[in-house]
Amino acid sequence: MDNGIHSLLVTSTAPSEGKSTTAAYLAISHAEQGHRTLLIDADLRRPSLHRVFGIPPGAGLSNVLLEELNWTDALVKLEKHPNLDLLPAGSPSRRAPDLIGRGLEAIVEAAARQYSLILLDSPPFLNFAEPLRMSTMVDGVLMVSVAGETNRDAVASILATLNRVRANVVGLVLNKVTKDLMQNYHYYGYYGYSGKYYKQYYATDEAK
Repeated sequence: MDNGIHSLLVTSTAPSEGKSTTAAYLAISHAEQGHRTLLIDADLRRPSLHRVFGIPPGAGLSNVLLEELNWTDALVKLEKHPNLDLLPAGSPSRRAPDLIGRGLEAIVEAAARQYSLILLDSPPFLNFAEPLRMSTMVDGVLMVSVAGETNRDAVASILATLNRVRANVVGLVLNKVTKDLMQNYHYYGYYGYSGKYYKQYYATDEAK
């Protein structure tokens, strides 16, 4: 916050790397400090934040982008987290991803006048255009990767692309790090981040 980060995009290279969980807990943590926080499920292809908070699916971002209602009317007030509001993904729509660039930017700009921090949970970066568009709307981008699984070259490619559009990458979260993995982490410098290479090398090392 001291560096002017008031809107943050949380993304990953591929599905199931923990970006939604990371975004949710960052939002909860910030809200519990007494700051008004908005969490937006901008992954219209595979939304999950409504399940994280135990909310039934309903109207949300997709309906706002299709101009069916105002974004403030789609907010969900979370009883357990009084300073945290959720804008869920909303009803599935093939058109919504095409509208996300123009419509979402307007929401972020309007929300910035009401919230201390806005967090966007985006689709995975690879194969989808939306995260790149979103990266230019926010103050910072946070990448989530899985230790021993996420491909290092894919992460490097994404970071290079974000650099080209002058997105502000504030950091990279290394998820699912275990004690054993930390003790052997220097092996990745030679064998890459692929889990299968790690297992092959670790088995060989044990045999020695």
